[in-house]
Amino acid sequence: MVTLDSVRRDAPWAWLKAGFADMMASPVISIGYGIAFTVTGLLITAGLWSVGQAAMVPVLAGGFALIAPAFAVGIYRINHVRESGQTPRLLDFWSLPPGRIGQLALLSVLLLVFFLTWARLAQFLYAAFTVGNTMPPGQFLQFVLTDPTGLALLVVGTLIGAALAFVTFAVSALAFPMLTDQDVDAVTAVVASVKSVLAKPFVMITWAWLIAFFVAVGSVVFFIGLAIAFPWLAHASWHAYKDFNPRPEPGASAVNG
Repeated sequence: MVTLDSVRRDAPWAWLKAGFADMMASPVISIGYGIAFTVTGLLITAGLWSVGQAAMVPVLAGGFALIAPAFAVGIYRINHVRESGQTPRLLDFWSLPPGRIGQLALLSVLLLVFFLTWARLAQFLYAAFTVGNTMPPGQFLQFVLTDPTGLALLVVGTLIGAALAFVTFAVSALAFPMLTDQDVDAVTAVVASVKSVLAKPFVMITWAWLIAFFVAVGSVVFFIGLAIAFPWLAHASWHAYKDFNPRPEPGASAVNG
């Protein structure tokens, strides 16, 4: 259904280098998207804190990362416009054909389902391991780091979250940039993304680990580092897509509009 090019084992490092150069080529727009992403994360954090659910901040922050590829479409569009020989603008996303926007929206809904699934699982695990006991942030941190039950919650939650995050990565790694660039349907884009993971597991696991590392580092100080990490990784993901160069085989569905 989809044909891919082969990529080098060290390709993720080249993607990061090219992504950083892209971000510096359009710093105002790229980092502007990063700031918007960061502010959204801060608003979620503030909202949870204000209603006494601060213990859920790490959970929903991790879940928020699941839908990050949908937020990155504007950055993919920067690369798309530049490669066509034009100058990127802030709202270039809306100049995409309606068919592509519809397919991007459909795939975004899938990521939202993953996000809601993770949030529900996290609530279930929290209730199961703490017997529904709501704790202030300091007490919860002490609980997960020193109490055997808290450590079990941390391990189980991390394993489940990592599994769901990797499934989300496999589904979306190439799909969003492909839908930004080509007139294909969401199913074809997802197939291309999953196929890249199956074809080059070492490369894509390395790429997933690098994304997780940069997101974790960027989130350490109230998400502020994400203003740089988010656009950098999004630009780099565009180069990952271009390296794999997914091409629908004859018979694959196209989207008109």
